[in-house]
Amino acid sequence: MNIHEYQAKKIFSQYGIPILKGCIAYTSQEAYRCTDKIGGNKWVVKAQIHSNARGNGSFIEAQAGTGGGIRFVSSAEEAAKEVDKMLGRTLVTVSTGSGGQEVKKVYIEEYVDISLAYALSIYIDFSVEKVFLSLSEVKEGAKECRPSLNELDINKKMTLLGAKKFVKKIKIPPKHVTMVAEIIQKMYEIFKTYSAFRIEINPLVITSENKLFALDGKITFDPDSVGKYKEITCMRDVEEETPSQIKARLNNFRYIKLKGNIGCIINGSGLGMATLDLIHLYGGKPACILDLGGEPTKETVTNAFKSILSEPDVEGVLINIFGGSSRCDIIAEGLIAASREISIGMPLVVRMDGTNAQIGSRLLFESGLPFTVKQSMDEAVRVIIQSIQEIV
Repeated sequence: MNIHEYQAKKIFSQYGIPILKGCIAYTSQEAYRCTDKIGGNKWVVKAQIHSNARGNGSFIEAQAGTGGGIRFVSSAEEAAKEVDKMLGRTLVTVSTGSGGQEVKKVYIEEYVDISLAYALSIYIDFSVEKVFLSLSEVKEGAKECRPSLNELDINKKMTLLGAKKFVKKIKIPPKHVTMVAEIIQKMYEIFKTYSAFRIEINPLVITSENKLFALDGKITFDPDSVGKYKEITCMRDVEEETPSQIKARLNNFRYIKLKGNIGCIINGSGLGMATLDLIHLYGGKPACILDLGGEPTKETVTNAFKSILSEPDVEGVLINIFGGSSRCDIIAEGLIAASREISIGMPLVVRMDGTNAQIGSRLLFESGLPFTVKQSMDEAVRVIIQSIQEIV
């Protein structure tokens, strides 16, 4: 589950991570209240959507004017005009896809002059099931920053001394080393407390007055753990979720949108990462990945399959199942039920192994539906990529 920048900064502030004064606006008239509340004579107007690279994004509508989702203003009137241009418009960024996301709220923040900027994040790399700390300097005009990685054990405490040693590897002014290390400690505390997948401050800036601030913030939470924390659950913005994400939440399966053309249905995060790696290895591109979880019912599988097939950029589906507590015959029944309800005009490749795999494979074969069943994951991946290429 993702939250907005202003929500992440509220959490940062509660843990003592320095942020700038800011105010959320839902209408252009509220911009006057916000600029007055913040004070000063220059502000930053930021579109609030669940997306990275908002500043480099572009609006679909001409009425939004030029510029991305982050704009600088020097009067309350100018702030109100920019808010009016953004609200109700569709912002397209590198992570929204071509459809973009509608801006329904705007965050107005005080302006500071930046001397140095860094990208700081703590995240789980699911391919190796480890937690990493990443810190890198952000160069002006750079399209990307290459992080320096320091592996952390998720079960160990992030000490101030350990954080300092890591920070000293990056060219950070000596007087700020301790404070950056303290911010890392606080981020790690948030990460552990709320079962986060990723916490990011990009950029973390040193101002011309030698002050340190989190200029942007992003937190992604484990959707299975969100319900444990009321203060996080109330931050869920369902209007930011796609129909597929809403369906996933209502049906208790995990859904991640990607940028390719192969829809993937799996059961288990480890199998999911292995599937994605193989697809990339053989030159394919996954469009999305849907994790059925441990013990999916026939209805869950049916709804999951329908959700994948409804994605406009999916040109073929790979179903990769390793049956343990998940029964392959139940999954096969769900796939068959969904296929009989809707018209399917794309390649469908299934690989099943484990509990009742032979029964599940036989059910798919006897259904007369266009499923291609393969025994190995390697072969299944090769076949789905080749099938899509032949159609194109």
